[in-house]
Amino acid sequence: MTGVTHDCDPSASATPRQERDRLEEQLRQLEQLKRNFTMLAAHELRNPLAILLGYAKILEDESSGNTREYASIVVSRAQQLKSIVDSLVVLQQFDAGELALHLSTFSIADCIQQVIAEQRPYSQLKALQIELRGELGLYVRADRERVTLALTNVLLNAIKYSAHGGQITIATHADVNNVIVSIHDKGVGIPPADQSHIFDRFYQASNPLARDYSGLGIGLAVAKAIVELHHGRIWVESAPSQGSTFSLSLRRAYPLNTNTAFQRSAAIMTAQ
Repeated sequence: MTGVTHDCDPSASATPRQERDRLEEQLRQLEQLKRNFTMLAAHELRNPLAILLGYAKILEDESSGNTREYASIVVSRAQQLKSIVDSLVVLQQFDAGELALHLSTFSIADCIQQVIAEQRPYSQLKALQIELRGELGLYVRADRERVTLALTNVLLNAIKYSAHGGQITIATHADVNNVIVSIHDKGVGIPPADQSHIFDRFYQASNPLARDYSGLGIGLAVAKAIVELHHGRIWVESAPSQGSTFSLSLRRAYPLNTNTAFQRSAAIMTAQ
């Protein structure tokens, strides 16, 4: 009598626990592949992008008329791509536990103005007005490069979801211990169901209006990682069709000068 063999699915005879372990292992492998891709893509793109952006800026500075306008568009798009690449690098370092902070004391207004200036070509494409308002003389103790990236990602998000000719308001205020930066746009807004996931990696909002805007969904995740690494906090307040306000808090610093004692005592009095 000839024996008959049958191909069988190993998972068919697996216990529920074995099946769960198998699925968890597959998820771990997929996560590792995603991290490897993130690392490879970031490092392969970083150097050629820096060269492209450098030459585009030179062309923008030394040209006029239509050529200058076209160069500005290239610069704005290259700046966007640079933010994505920088974000990928931060995610890779964060996952590996290698995201180091180089702390210094700096003016948060100067940092915000730098971010606005760097993203001006992009905001001008949509004829957006960006207004900075709030308290003067606020300082933080943080890694300026990382904070610049976090603010850039939040501002890019506001620009992306703002209507042509709209306005974005960046406000700063502080208490004794923290400086709070809030970036408000008048865009499509975020449904309540999406708000708890908006800082998740690669998350795409369910709002049909938001699906018209492309993106990897990593900018806000990177901003969150950076802020929390500083022991700060980031949150969103939003409603559909009413815009969004993203706020982040960082540890307040008092620069070492003759006005330090006065600044701190004044802040304490204000808080009381």
